[in-house]
Amino acid sequence: MKKGVKFTALALAASLMFTYPLCNGITADAAAPLKTVESSNVPTKYTGMSLSILGDSLSTFNDYIARDYNIFYPGNSGIPMVEGTWWYQVLNATGMRLCSNASSANTNVTGNSLATDGSAPGCSFRRIMDLKGADGTSPNVIVIYMGVNDFARDIPLGSFKAPSLQTEGTPATFSSAYELMLLKIKTLYPDAAVYCCTLFARDPGLRAPGTNTPVNRNGDSIMDFNKQIRAIAAAYGASVIDVYNCGITYDNLSVFTSDGVHPNLPGAQLFANCVTAALVNS
Repeated sequence: MKKGVKFTALALAASLMFTYPLCNGITADAAAPLKTVESSNVPTKYTGMSLSILGDSLSTFNDYIARDYNIFYPGNSGIPMVEGTWWYQVLNATGMRLCSNASSANTNVTGNSLATDGSAPGCSFRRIMDLKGADGTSPNVIVIYMGVNDFARDIPLGSFKAPSLQTEGTPATFSSAYELMLLKIKTLYPDAAVYCCTLFARDPGLRAPGTNTPVNRNGDSIMDFNKQIRAIAAAYGASVIDVYNCGITYDNLSVFTSDGVHPNLPGAQLFANCVTAALVNS
């Protein structure tokens, strides 16, 4: 990483930590403590370590995310109990405990990085500070699954070539926002093992000219977004989990999701198996 990029991130971290001291996963007006998940003590190399998740609706569950975050699960989602979520299954299979679930439904990676409400984007300091535990401790492992809303909302993809200076505000492209997000995470949690998930299939109903490849209105496919995720992760020393090949495809979305987007119980199992295997074999 370029020294200038790292210095800028450190200065940013110091200033925003002073400005937003309550962004720690438990909001100041929360009526009750959030629920957590303790270690299953399954013997793996991760047993007893802590895991935080940065995600969108696919990783939410009522009472396990900040009170002002947007909730999707359980609802009418096909996953009525928290034990069925992909991340709970990963915790159970690896023996990790939950540090924090910083997932909020209906959110992008891209957006105003200075936002502090529960709908703040993944690149915001609010969401990234919320990866800390309720007691302020940092996670040992961070898993990121975000970007599918950016794809569906036709956010310009951009092109990542090498680490570069990123400024606060609203990044112009998904690639810039993802880089800003990862830059902050790597700076604030230098000892954490960071894993960036590729995105599994989502069909917006459009096709690239002359092909059967689903694309958004900019002509970008999920594979195009995944290519940028891989490139940015590699540049910032994060590992990649290939969720795109977990078994959920364009042809079986009706089987493994409740609505073409959100995994049901069988879909969450595929998701969890993919993440667990990547962690255990890394």
